[in-house]
Amino acid sequence: MKTGRRILKLLWILVSIVVVLVGWFIWSAHRVPIQRAARTFSAPAMRYDLGKVLVVYYSSTGNTAEAAQRICAMTNGSLLEIETQEPYPAAPMLFVRAKLDQSNSKYPVLKTALPDFAAYDVIFVGSPVWWSSIALPMLSLLSHSDFGGKTVIPFCTQGGGSGDFFLRFAREARNAKLAEGIAFSGVSKIAPSDLDQKISSWLSAIALKASRSP
Repeated sequence: MKTGRRILKLLWILVSIVVVLVGWFIWSAHRVPIQRAARTFSAPAMRYDLGKVLVVYYSSTGNTAEAAQRICAMTNGSLLEIETQEPYPAAPMLFVRAKLDQSNSKYPVLKTALPDFAAYDVIFVGSPVWWSSIALPMLSLLSHSDFGGKTVIPFCTQGGGSGDFFLRFAREARNAKLAEGIAFSGVSKIAPSDLDQKISSWLSAIALKASRSP
């Protein structure tokens, strides 16, 4: 009797967990990712002259957007957010759809018009890491873009490693003169001043290398 009751109890717990998980997935499928609240940053302590700069990015929850905005502020650049015609769902359904689309090389249709890359000297391109690679909206942008020999600098935000992000970017960025990119881990957990310092150190190295180029 006791064994039977234990089995029934375990089955009830298992069914309850499955119901909760299914409900969570169904709920997330009808919601878009929530952008976290923007944080307050001080004016940049340093600004870097890299010529005419464009910072183009895709962000699902706000982390990549925050990094892009700080890069833009420190380079006096122009900011362009990439949006899709059909928004991606919130997590956890986001990960399911992203994995399926990634496996089938299915890229979303972009709502944002492609920029005129020829009008800029340096183009920063930012994306979150999805399933150890570039987020599909940014892959969609890259598949339709030709950088025409411009300097292109990738950056990504992630919580569990950048995977093949930079290798894939190097393959997909057509006619780009690539400069060293950077991966930001756990952006929302980094203090604004520390995030600025990390970006500043990176930009300083880029500017120094550019000044030494013939």
